[in-house]
Amino acid sequence: MSKDFSKEKNAKNLYKNQPGVVLRMVAKPGKGDELFELTTNLHNNGDSDGPVDWAICRSDEEPDTLWAFEFYRDDESFTRHYSNSALDKGHEKVMNLLVDMPLRADVHIISSNYTIDTATNAVNEKTLYKNQPGMVLKTYAKPGKGADLFELCTELHYKDDPDGPVDWVLCQPNDEPDTMWAFEFYRDDESFTRHYSNPAMDEGHQKVFDLCDVDTNIGVREEIHIVSSSSVSGS
Repeated sequence: MSKDFSKEKNAKNLYKNQPGVVLRMVAKPGKGDELFELTTNLHNNGDSDGPVDWAICRSDEEPDTLWAFEFYRDDESFTRHYSNSALDKGHEKVMNLLVDMPLRADVHIISSNYTIDTATNAVNEKTLYKNQPGMVLKTYAKPGKGADLFELCTELHYKDDPDGPVDWVLCQPNDEPDTMWAFEFYRDDESFTRHYSNPAMDEGHQKVFDLCDVDTNIGVREEIHIVSSSSVSGS
């Protein structure tokens, strides 16, 4: 599928089945700020095969923990990027700042509020800003219920909630069809709090819970704030 990515920096470049990566890195004590600065610089290194959309976020509870999602133009650029030996030096510097090996999940997009309209190639403009609140979620569906989970969560993200996320993406690991990774970002801290304390959301959240394999998999639910992004001015 041919797509025009000659958009300004602050436009989103996402589409269904687009390849990407979810990353979690934990810096050595006192090295968190250095890790965030280094990874931001590496994302702005001008690599033509680098991610066209990315965000680097800090865990609220663990400030030395970095969460990132990256999405690439296509499978070919994704492969070239991760096999490019010119990037090894930068990746080695990152590894030297970590307490252990990073978590890495290769994923593809199922749905997002920024998916490109294939009829018009139109994209929405940025809604992200530095220190914006958000949530990273990893959810395991009951065996064979992955498609149902993605369908339900997509519908819930389009629910008319003025405090709902202004930016979100749902991703499926390439080798785990019943697992969902999600990143959500909210207008501000107040709307984030209202959304998660709104009883009108309980019914939908319970339907999600009913599809989840909570007996054998705990999943991830972590509050985050944006440090840098391809859609944040000055990143």
